[in-house]
Amino acid sequence: MVRFGHYIVANQIPGWEEYYIGYKALKKKIRLYGNRASVATQDECQEIMKSFSDLLDSQIEKIVLFTIEKQGLLAGRLKRLWERRKVAQEMYEDDEDMESALCVEHFDIAIPHLMEDYRQVGVELLQLLQFVELNATGLRKILKKFDKRVGFRLGAQYIASRSNHPYSQLQLVFRQVGIGAMVATISRNLAELRAQSFEINSTSSSVSLFRSASLPRRFVEDEPIIRAIVEAMHRLTQEVSLVSYVAHELLLPAPKEEMPGMVSIQEDAHFLSIQINLINTFLYMVNYYIVVPSSDSYAELLNAPASLCGVIIGSMPLAALVSALVYSWWSNYSYQAPLIFSTLILMAGNLMYALALKFNSVWLLLIGRFLCGLGGARAINRRYISDHVPIKQLTSASAAFVSASALGMAVGPAIASLLSSVDFKFYGAPVNFVTAPGWIMTWLWGLYLVLVLLFFKEPRRSPSVVQPTVPRAASSETKLAEKLEDGSQSLMLTAQLLADSVPAQDTTDEEECEGDDSNCGDDRAVETVGELLKELTLPIRILLWIYFMLKFASEILISECSILTGYYFNWTTTQVGLFLGLLGLTVLPISAVVGNYISNIYEDRLVVLWSQIFTAVGVVAIFCFSPWLAYSPYQYIAAAILIFVSTNVLEGVNMSLLSKVMSPRLSRGVFNCGLLSTEAGTLARALADGLISVVGRGGQANLLNFTMIPTLSIVVYTTIYTWVGYYTLY
Repeated sequence: MVRFGHYIVANQIPGWEEYYIGYKALKKKIRLYGNRASVATQDECQEIMKSFSDLLDSQIEKIVLFTIEKQGLLAGRLKRLWERRKVAQEMYEDDEDMESALCVEHFDIAIPHLMEDYRQVGVELLQLLQFVELNATGLRKILKKFDKRVGFRLGAQYIASRSNHPYSQLQLVFRQVGIGAMVATISRNLAELRAQSFEINSTSSSVSLFRSASLPRRFVEDEPIIRAIVEAMHRLTQEVSLVSYVAHELLLPAPKEEMPGMVSIQEDAHFLSIQINLINTFLYMVNYYIVVPSSDSYAELLNAPASLCGVIIGSMPLAALVSALVYSWWSNYSYQAPLIFSTLILMAGNLMYALALKFNSVWLLLIGRFLCGLGGARAINRRYISDHVPIKQLTSASAAFVSASALGMAVGPAIASLLSSVDFKFYGAPVNFVTAPGWIMTWLWGLYLVLVLLFFKEPRRSPSVVQPTVPRAASSETKLAEKLEDGSQSLMLTAQLLADSVPAQDTTDEEECEGDDSNCGDDRAVETVGELLKELTLPIRILLWIYFMLKFASEILISECSILTGYYFNWTTTQVGLFLGLLGLTVLPISAVVGNYISNIYEDRLVVLWSQIFTAVGVVAIFCFSPWLAYSPYQYIAAAILIFVSTNVLEGVNMSLLSKVMSPRLSRGVFNCGLLSTEAGTLARALADGLISVVGRGGQANLLNFTMIPTLSIVVYTTIYTWVGYYTLY
């Protein structure tokens, strides 16, 4: 186990020692503040926080000014390389015919030297990035230590206040704009020089260095030094991509914070088992939404009010509230057994749903849907990904899980639409547009059971660890030297020195398991309700409530769609299914826009606030203002799209923000944020569906307004609540 104080000293670049964060000195200050804090008054506590913040400001200023100085020196070297290349290029282009061979030979010799020099600047740029990354890690750790030892929650407040300042020095540490410009210069010149070298060696005629209109699209993959720099920058900037944005929704348990460049080894997961895991969540979401277009008609065929569709749909998430805890516990011991058990329950539930019309029993219908909820194995799916998918595949597997859920949400109503014309009997049991969803899901779950029995592989478990955590992936810098194909021997040696500076063994904070400064238990899972309440800080409470609100609003919209469109516009089951299917298909394009663009331009908390405002506008727009204003399908469709799109944008950004503000303790164990958000969303669905059934007893004429009034109240309250705690979100 390597202490971080020793680690930062061991990895300092010679000559740069005085510019690193004074980790040990700050730790001594924390000890002094910790002793004073136990007997300090409120004013003294504020003075302690201000004094320590000033110390950190001084440290950050030292780091930033040194970084800017080094960037200037590297930029100067790049400028001189550009001048050298320009001179060589002019000589090459202005040669006479008799001297052509000599000039070509001269320029051919110059190209490798230029490329080597550009790569050398890249290595030193990577060195500077490692300097910044090590200091950023030290800052996070020292803030975490201050919060734990002194007892004040300074970390979140300090980061938020310094990041949002118009002249933020902290932003310069995490948003390396200058370095990005130099990376672009290095990669462009290396690409052009490589292309020129190829042209000279492949033809004897004189060709222009800039003849190619575009650079190689995959050039970064051919230059390990560029790839290593880009990956280091991504770690610093936490740049959002579609995959990482979608993956945040799963709120997987976070591994202990790693030091820059740490190497870890983990066994690859079983490919077929991962796919079977994804199929499970896809089929479950199909199962959930396939009954939405026809549930009101099924209720009427069983001599029940159409508004019973709320109970029919809502009984599934209500049962899932209980089953999630059971499956989470069961997955401590096995994955295949609970998957088999849940699949059998789902088959039984769907069969009962299909046979309810034959026996003319509403209770058989409701019990069938309740069993489908008990069979929901999303807790198992999530646990399998978090514990047994290698970290190098974790983000993509998480994104695939969320995408499979979104796809199931779209496919379910679409299948219901295709089944609307089915009408025959199977051994005396009717198979029509209301029972066909039960029959087809029984058949699909039967096929899935065969897949689980034949191809699912139970992962190996550590006998000493009940809930294992996985370390981060190896840093690209540590593999730089062995992959660098075109550099000279001296460049490879420099890169190897960078890689060798990283210890191979696992590391933790230097205070772990060490006397007064022990960090043991800092990441221990929450075990009691009392501990849980202490960990539920204001930003976490706000984000969990936002999740409740958005699930409530979207469930109201989807679940009452078939009743409302049938009452106002005489839509058929086919039309309802197509509308909901197309609505569901917007999830992934929305995620692409938000993940690739919006989240990289605007702060998460700003996107959250505006998404809530747009949701409120959509709820107001969907109200029926008859007799003053005729209610048209265009008004309903436009408002429904606005609500659905806004809640989906809100869900992705909200979960991304929750993954950042939750403590390590809330990422592990039974009482984790993933489970809390799932329970909040499931409860919201159940309450929304219950509201539809209760309000629907007063007639369909008032159903829309009477369900949207409480929805609007919840959205407005959530927006106000978010505004009150806006600056605690970061």
